[in-house]
Amino acid sequence: MHKSSNSNLRQVSVIVLTYNSAPFIVRCLESLSWQSYPSFQIIVVDNHSTDDTIERIQQSEFRPILIQNTTNRGCAGGNNDGWRQSDGEIVVFLNPDTEAAPDWLESLVAPFADDPSVAITGCKIYYPNSHILQHAGAILYPNAMSDHYGNQQEDTGQYDTQREIDYITGAAFAVRRSFLESVGGVDEDYSPAYYEETDLCYKAKKQGLKVMYVASAIIYHYESPVLRRCSQAFYRAYYRSRIRFLVKNYSLRDWLTRFLPFELKWFFMPESRGTRLIQFWAYWEGLKFWLKKRVRL
Repeated sequence: MHKSSNSNLRQVSVIVLTYNSAPFIVRCLESLSWQSYPSFQIIVVDNHSTDDTIERIQQSEFRPILIQNTTNRGCAGGNNDGWRQSDGEIVVFLNPDTEAAPDWLESLVAPFADDPSVAITGCKIYYPNSHILQHAGAILYPNAMSDHYGNQQEDTGQYDTQREIDYITGAAFAVRRSFLESVGGVDEDYSPAYYEETDLCYKAKKQGLKVMYVASAIIYHYESPVLRRCSQAFYRAYYRSRIRFLVKNYSLRDWLTRFLPFELKWFFMPESRGTRLIQFWAYWEGLKFWLKKRVRL
C-alpha cells in the first residue's frame, strides 16, 4: 500500500485479476509501483492459475495483497472476490496484461472528486509500444453489439476530450464503491467473461449516473485473454454474454424497436460471416437463460 498524509485524498483499491498471467504480472505490478497517486492498495486475485503466476508474484519485489482462489471464478466472480476484500472508496479493476503510465491512476480517479454523479471512469488504451489506439471509449449499438472508438487508429489527439460514453472496456476501469454496493457488485451471470463491464455501465446510466472516458489516463494493453480474440471459443463466449445482457436489460419494446431491426441489418452484413451458426446457438442459449430466470421468479 502506498500511504500519504493528505487526508483529502480518497482511498483507492486496485484489483488485478490473474489467470495464467505469468508473462505479464510482474511488469503490470512494476507499472503500478511508478504511480504518482500517493494512496492506494493493490489486491491480486488469482483464479486458480496452473502456471507460475503465483510464484512470480511472491518472488517479485512487490508485495500486493494476494487472494488465491481454489477454482476459476471467471472475470466477474474473481473481481467480486477482490473488491469485497478491499477498503477503497474507489475500486479500480485492471487486467494483468497491461502497463500503466505513471499518472494513469491519478487521472483515472480525478473525476470522482470533481463530480459526485460520476459512477465509472475508463481510460485511453494503446496497443503495446505504440500510439495506435485500442480504446478511446466504447459504443453499444442497439442490438448490444459493441465497438471501440479509435480502434486501430494512430492517436493524433482526436480523442483527447473527456466525455460521457456508452460503456468502457473491462481492461482498466474505476468504479465508485457506493455504486458497486448498490448493484450487488459485478454480475456473475456473465461467466466466464464479456459484458460484465457493459452491464455495470448500463446500470449506472439507468440510475442517471455518468460513465466517463478520461483521455489523460493511459495504459498499454497486450490483450492476451485466455480465449484468443476472433477464435470460435471467443465468439461463443462473446455472443452468449451479449444475449444474456439483452435478456437482463431490454424490455419487450426494446427487443422489438431496438434489437430486432439492427440485428437483422447486422446479420446480413459481411462482418457476420462465419459466426452466424454461433449466433443461432447464442439465441438458443439466451432463451434457456430467460426461461431459467422466469422459473426462479
